[in-house]
Amino acid sequence: MTRSLTDRPASATLLAIALILGLGIAGGKPALAQRSPQVSQGYALLERGWIDDAIAAFESALQRTPTSLEARLGLAMAYQRAGRDAEAWAAHQAVLQVSPDHPTALAALGELGGYRPEWQSGGITALTQLLAQAPDNWAARSQRALLYGYQGRFVESLADYDRVLSHQPTPATLLGAAQVHAFSGDYDTALALFRRYRQTDTVPIEALAAYALTLQETGQPEQAIALLEPALRPEDRTDDLALGIRAGLANAYDAHGQTQTALALLAPLQDKPAARLPLARAYSAIGRRQQHPALFQQATRLYRQALADSPVPSYGLRVEVAHVLSEWPETETLALEMWATLATENPAVVSLQVKERLLAHRLNQVRAEAVAEQLLPLLTPMPEPVPEQQAIAMALVHVDPPDPALLPLYEAAATTVDQPLLIYRMAQIHLQTGDLAAAQGALTAYQAATPEADWGTELLVADLERQLGKWDASARRYEQVIAAQPRVGVTTEALRGLTFVRTLQGQPNLALPLYKAAIAADPDNPIYPLGYALLAYRTDQITVAAATDALDTWLASQSLDNPPPELLDLVGALPADEARADLYQTLLAQSPDHLWVQWRQIQLLAHHHPAQAQAQLEALMAAHPDDPTVYFFQGELAQQQGNLPLATDAYQRILAQEPNNIGALSALGGVQFQQGNLPIARAYYGQVLALDAEAWAARYAIAELDIAEDQKLAALQQLRQLPPEAVSSVNLDQRIQEVEFDLLRRRGFQPPWERY
Repeated sequence: MTRSLTDRPASATLLAIALILGLGIAGGKPALAQRSPQVSQGYALLERGWIDDAIAAFESALQRTPTSLEARLGLAMAYQRAGRDAEAWAAHQAVLQVSPDHPTALAALGELGGYRPEWQSGGITALTQLLAQAPDNWAARSQRALLYGYQGRFVESLADYDRVLSHQPTPATLLGAAQVHAFSGDYDTALALFRRYRQTDTVPIEALAAYALTLQETGQPEQAIALLEPALRPEDRTDDLALGIRAGLANAYDAHGQTQTALALLAPLQDKPAARLPLARAYSAIGRRQQHPALFQQATRLYRQALADSPVPSYGLRVEVAHVLSEWPETETLALEMWATLATENPAVVSLQVKERLLAHRLNQVRAEAVAEQLLPLLTPMPEPVPEQQAIAMALVHVDPPDPALLPLYEAAATTVDQPLLIYRMAQIHLQTGDLAAAQGALTAYQAATPEADWGTELLVADLERQLGKWDASARRYEQVIAAQPRVGVTTEALRGLTFVRTLQGQPNLALPLYKAAIAADPDNPIYPLGYALLAYRTDQITVAAATDALDTWLASQSLDNPPPELLDLVGALPADEARADLYQTLLAQSPDHLWVQWRQIQLLAHHHPAQAQAQLEALMAAHPDDPTVYFFQGELAQQQGNLPLATDAYQRILAQEPNNIGALSALGGVQFQQGNLPIARAYYGQVLALDAEAWAARYAIAELDIAEDQKLAALQQLRQLPPEAVSSVNLDQRIQEVEFDLLRRRGFQPPWERY
């Protein structure tokens, strides 16, 4: 906000009269008997409009009587009439040295406080002192609200405006309140106030930027453009008004989908020190809207320069800069320091503590459980000022994805603040915790509150459908998002989600091209190569070594805090490795229910402490009695330990749940093979082939059965018919050669490789 929210008095009447009538001061003229001739002459000249002569008369009077209250007040008023702001500011301060509660001087300081940023705090102090004398001085309260707005102290500003607006506000008060509501983010109220003001007058050029922002944020960017385009100043104009209009118009262009036009409009402001703050604001808005990291990086650089340029930065500027710096990874630590300082200086402002704690959590300096414990007492009930409630709600909304431990904070905020994105975040949390019914309810409520198309919601609904087992519906929704190509981040998330669905549908080969597309669209995202390696390894398209290299590459450059599902799944898919023992523990500390990572840890334990491994596995089975996966683990561990009856029992329990489970049938065939029950083993493998004629592993096992039963010609026929993908899993050529060699030896032939 700038000085444009108010104008200096420009009428020909005396400033004293303007202050007395405008601010409702019961001042009155001092008794003439107390005036010296020079003071009387000064007031007479001032009333005639001869300002310079009046100044000379008052200065002459003060030389004779330095402590004269009348002379000091007259000189201060004359300076202010002459536009000599700095001298007027000092002169009114001098009046208070003689009469600390002088209402005219206090009112004048409040008025002058709007002229320069460094005077705003002094103006607020003066008006607060004046209001202590006259609480119903609505003009003084309106001016203090304006100064609070300049400072970015929207809670205090709107508290004053709420009182003033209930007592027949002047048009100037309506205009000031409209602008403060706009800059505080309450656009609906701002729009209503602007409409009330327009019933009395045309919105002045000084307030056009705020009015345009209000129109833009209430879904009318084209009207914002139409409002600002005629007011656009030449490129070489760098005053606050010209810069504000240019930056506001660029923001409106971008909101209307004309990003290149917006950036071209801002280009002339580059390298102009006076334009740093407006340019930073425009770049951060466009960068945030378009998910453009380069623009956001420029914005953070400009904000830091603007902050450094300000000898005494206002509270509002510091909050604004901290907010933007907290959104850029390279400056998050600096933002945290700023939030901590602001929270210490302003302990009553709960939103500052919320922002500081949430950012500390994001930087892994404090656990989510501790954040919830610290903040929940501050949010139950929510602070009463509406701007505070909105600031708290937006701080929570910016946490993406939210930790489930923060759910009580979202619930507390949602009971008071009408912010649909709070419900959206709650839906995300419910999905994470597997409470699908609550997630469905939250998404339904969110969609009812936001009827317009929302790609984020589409992704969330698709994920919910995936978890509910509605895979076809989920896939269709993801495909619709991908076809629409809304923006890179959304498109790649849809591609990633679709890979999950295709994998669940048993079509991992269809998922591989999707990961390739995600990598091409967003090559800097480390998750997509990890996911590609996972699927390529599962489909035997890369070796264990290649998959391990992909894992090691990710671990070398990324943090293990909040690991993506692809990392957990790849670690679980790779064979157990002693070198990854610490990694298993780290991942399980964050995702204790990941079965495959638990299994790899149990496998390592089995090498050294078999009994402990068996006990840990039994606990896992007790925790997941209906999940066939844990019985596969039991069967494999029992086979490794030579306990074939236990292995048989584990696989039979799977078949009791899923009679046509190919994995369990194959495993039982293997157990029977180990026990020498070859006909029973052959029967199991036959069941597998009846269910899936392309199951080459079962055909290979039957070939081995043929070999064991000395049917080597039949075995050779089976081995030669195996598909190419079998070669990467078994040394097929060598096995065929071994069988052929055995046949040749039996027939009395010496193989050619043994003749030399």
